[in-house]
Amino acid sequence: MKACVIIPTYNERENISGLIELLINVFKSIKSHEMHILVVDDNSPDGTANAVKIYTRKYSNVHLITGEKNGLGSAYIRGFNHVKEEFDAVVMMDADFSHDPKKIPLFLEELRDFDFVIGSRYIDHGETPDWNLSRKIISRGGNFFARIVGGLYKVHDCTSGFRAIKTSLLKKVDFRYLSTKGYAFQITLLYELFMSGAKIKEIPIVFYDRRVGKSKLSKKDIIEFFLNSYRLRLRTGERFAKFTTIGFIGIIINTFLLWLLTMVFGIHYLVSGVIAIEVSILLNYIFNDLYTFSDNIDSTNYFGRMLKFNGVALYGFLINLSILYLLTAYTGLNYLVSNLAGIFAATIWNYFAVLDYTWRVKSVVYYTRKSIFSTIKVKTGS
Repeated sequence: MKACVIIPTYNERENISGLIELLINVFKSIKSHEMHILVVDDNSPDGTANAVKIYTRKYSNVHLITGEKNGLGSAYIRGFNHVKEEFDAVVMMDADFSHDPKKIPLFLEELRDFDFVIGSRYIDHGETPDWNLSRKIISRGGNFFARIVGGLYKVHDCTSGFRAIKTSLLKKVDFRYLSTKGYAFQITLLYELFMSGAKIKEIPIVFYDRRVGKSKLSKKDIIEFFLNSYRLRLRTGERFAKFTTIGFIGIIINTFLLWLLTMVFGIHYLVSGVIAIEVSILLNYIFNDLYTFSDNIDSTNYFGRMLKFNGVALYGFLINLSILYLLTAYTGLNYLVSNLAGIFAATIWNYFAVLDYTWRVKSVVYYTRKSIFSTIKVKTGS
């Protein structure tokens, strides 16, 4: 068996030499695999590639490929394509000592029974000891977003960059359709492999801040991450169109009831508003149950689904209200425009939440090379 540790680099000269030496030392304890290192450098101006070349001459199992700087995802794809035919497994890790190489033997051991092993910061014994409270909140929030919106609720750490994957699984992926180039590549790859039926295992890791150098994560990467999470699930376009159509009808019903109860029957507008919201939620549920999610119906649990849908919708209402207030109060945006933004965000949230929580959709639309849309069945929890 052969395994390759793939390390993407850009301006990591201060880290890469020490990391290679540490990896070579760890490899001595691994008897199950012939171990190699592949550094994928994005033509670093600090001379990272030159530092690696010293080790390619010193060790026959250290390799280097270079290319233009197009983001983390592009670097990994170059690395995968370079090794997937020759090796049985790859290990993905950062060059900045955030990931402990001593964990690699455990990753490879778990690959005996699983296809994809993730080093998780968010399961028991996983830690981020160097992070302050704000960074923990941001990371947890982004990961929660990826799990719910991306539909990866079974995986606790969707954004971890410390992973091991069987190359037999990578060979099934057509990387031409993985359009993400930056850090969002991590969630895109996870989604593709998850939806292709990969057996996934998470093991706890302690994630440390980099020793030297600067983080490569940019605002552009963060925006791409959130947009990509939406994009992954919006492949289910037909179902989403049905959901939004019913939601639009619900808005009309809500508005009409609010007017009717307030102006015709003289009920206070706040009381009218509560009644109108609840009636429109219940009607939305009935129509979605009969039309949008008719292929995922459990006839024995109708009212249970109704309660779940009601909870999701009320949470969406709070999202709508919060965005309406924040945009209007703090940006000076017209309240009608702010409300439209709130409705859009709440609709997206409601759709993804009911997919996984209310109706537990068991099929997804999956993009492949052979056919643009095909259905792959995925088991879900109870």
